[in-house]
Amino acid sequence: MSSWKRQLYWWHRWLGIAIGLLVLLWFGSGIVMMYVPYPELTEKERMCWLAPLDPDRVQVTAAEAWTGIGTGIGTTAPDAVRLNTVAGRPAWHFQHEGSWHSAWADSGAPLEVSYLIVSSSARSAAPDARSLAVDKIELDQWTFGAVRVHRPLYRVAADDGAGSVLYVSGRTGELVRDTTRSERAWNWAGSVIHWIYVTPLRKHDEAWRQAVMWTSGVALLLAVTGMAISLLRLRVRKGRRYAGGRMSPYLGWKAWHHWLGLGVGALVITWLFSGWLSVGPFGFPAGGGVAAQDGQAFAGGALDGDDLALDAGALLRAHPGTLELEWRRVGGKLYLSALGREGRKLADARDGAAVPGVPQDVLLHAAQAIRPGAPLQAELLTGPDDYYYSHHRETAFPVLRARFDLPEAPVFYIDPAQGRLAGYVDRDRRWDRWLFNGLHQLDFAFLRARPVWDVVVIALCVLGFALTFSGLVLGWRRLTQG
Repeated sequence: MSSWKRQLYWWHRWLGIAIGLLVLLWFGSGIVMMYVPYPELTEKERMCWLAPLDPDRVQVTAAEAWTGIGTGIGTTAPDAVRLNTVAGRPAWHFQHEGSWHSAWADSGAPLEVSYLIVSSSARSAAPDARSLAVDKIELDQWTFGAVRVHRPLYRVAADDGAGSVLYVSGRTGELVRDTTRSERAWNWAGSVIHWIYVTPLRKHDEAWRQAVMWTSGVALLLAVTGMAISLLRLRVRKGRRYAGGRMSPYLGWKAWHHWLGLGVGALVITWLFSGWLSVGPFGFPAGGGVAAQDGQAFAGGALDGDDLALDAGALLRAHPGTLELEWRRVGGKLYLSALGREGRKLADARDGAAVPGVPQDVLLHAAQAIRPGAPLQAELLTGPDDYYYSHHRETAFPVLRARFDLPEAPVFYIDPAQGRLAGYVDRDRRWDRWLFNGLHQLDFAFLRARPVWDVVVIALCVLGFALTFSGLVLGWRRLTQG
């Protein structure tokens, strides 16, 4: 056997021994993640937790509360404003430069989160709990992601039937994440393994990214060398076949490994390649959303004094049962998003009247402001396209698609019913959509219908699992038998 072939076999064998078990777990955990995602607090869950706002108790405007929060914070406008109930009292919540600040809407005093507030918030989310155990944390296994802006967090273990563990913001007093015993157990078999979400590693973002990049890169090399060997050892022509007319020289576990590699090896390579790309190796763009400056341009500028001076009590009387009010500015015009038990509805801030959505002329003006002067092509979509669609998450329709004729080919998806930027894609993100969502999740329109997608993805994961398992058996034999 030539030297390069020996090297190929050597690398494939020892790479498989080194990382095969992790690849095996990736296939199994991928199936779990199809049905049990990493914990988050959905809007439907928030609707159950939030109490209706009492308009008579809202005695302080957003402007007064924002000014009174503190020197150095209230000198510029907040980026976002919400009003809801915390521990039985109405509270204003302001986002400013990525941080949240809160004040009571009945007194204007800064909201300082205490164990009493935490217990009250947790009790509303877990009313059947016999007892609550509260501790203050910065980070644990279930608080990666969006909740980082609410640190420190209060972790509340509820003694209820579901084994709930709740997380309350140390900045706003709101419930920001919830988990159950079952959800945590399945995540250990799903997201934790698949994303290598081990807390000591994951809390260091760059170290975690490097770990994922290099382990998936090594796994990709394992798959490529295996595919090369499978093709080299295959003899299709009758005159060149092995003894007994066999196309493979192998028997037993080796034969299973060879034929499985030939059958699904190419898909395993694309799957590992797309997983490797997901963490942006060597500068590859790894997705992203709407930039803050785009949101500001769409809004038509920051919230001003008149926006913050609205009489929230009067607005709440016009919409009884409202759980939360959120200020939304579109093209310089203010709207309010009111969350109730039936979902969200939009209201005109001038008179509080419910509106079916933002008028199209206002949306077009706001969209053009995102890229001033650039040629804009806008159309209203009533169904999905290749980059805005429902799959794991529901997307709103109709949606206004705003395309700009620029080198990076940016496209914004605007939800008229809620007056918000619902999605974004550009040239780099198109690559990410096809190379990650497409190759890694088989997220293609012709496969997206369920349960077709479930059956296909599970079948391929099982075959990948079998391929890796047969390789592990061979690796174990090599180590134990020589």
